[in-house]
Amino acid sequence: MRKVFISFLVVAAILVGAFTSEAAKKKVAVLDFEYGTIRDRWWPGDWDIGKGISDMMVTQLVKDGTFSVIERKQLEKVLSEQRLGASGLVDASTAAQIGKILGVKYVILGSITQFGIDTKNIDTGGFGRMLGLGADVGVSTAVATVYIDARMIDTTTAEIVAVAEGKASESKSNVKVSASDRHRGYGHVAIGGSGFDETILGQATRKCVGDVVKQLSGKTTGTGGSAGGAIKTKVADTDAGSKTVYIAAGSGEGITVGQTLYVVKVKKEIKDPETGEVIKRVVEAAAELKVTEVDNKSATATIVKGNISDIKIGDNVSSTPSL
Repeated sequence: MRKVFISFLVVAAILVGAFTSEAAKKKVAVLDFEYGTIRDRWWPGDWDIGKGISDMMVTQLVKDGTFSVIERKQLEKVLSEQRLGASGLVDASTAAQIGKILGVKYVILGSITQFGIDTKNIDTGGFGRMLGLGADVGVSTAVATVYIDARMIDTTTAEIVAVAEGKASESKSNVKVSASDRHRGYGHVAIGGSGFDETILGQATRKCVGDVVKQLSGKTTGTGGSAGGAIKTKVADTDAGSKTVYIAAGSGEGITVGQTLYVVKVKKEIKDPETGEVIKRVVEAAAELKVTEVDNKSATATIVKGNISDIKIGDNVSSTPSL
């Protein structure tokens, strides 16, 4: 019986750890990528490369494990209700609006600036006719190149908190193909599908998407909240009787149950005597809080140190005792 009980505790601890880890992940939504700057739209008519690459990025983000990613159906439902498109053409403020409705911390959008295949020919000339290849056909090296520019928007501030530039190429030698026919064969595969992944263009796309995800993940690792830094939010309300503080951020911003937060007040601003610009803020932690409850967009905390009477709606809340 004792062994069974101990085993139960071990399993429970593992499950709690898994749930806590999942809750700590920052939530993100990925919009379709824009590709209007690409002049040569050679691909099949049923290809939506913006949606295809967005879906590939969602898959890679899930594999990476840094973020909790919103499902596409949920995203499309919100876009439909708000009468917005999923295209990366939306601006930062609109992206932030979408993100707030979805309850995510970040929205990823951007553009595909290069997507295609080029060839480097060794002209066969008359030998091409002799070989039955045609005069304009040579033995070539086909090079697939994909460039993606991505931006990550903080839905709280509508600021761009991280950017990534992905570039990838894959090549295949000894290809007998004319320059005008270098994209032949792609009409029979679906972008993002297994057949696509077997092509050099598919391999270059996967590599480029992986590079973008790696850059964004690296730039947003830190103690929750804003990219690479501490959680910074506000006091939403207080309850003097229970010494409870309600915080205007939740699991979407990386806040977890048991986390320590601080109510931080600016005591003094130091200004440049000539320009009047604030060059330094003297701050102090007015209270130390312990988070007791978290949902998607808010958190509840109790006071560990400090007085409830010193805490006002709109006061700064941070995961460090500074701003």
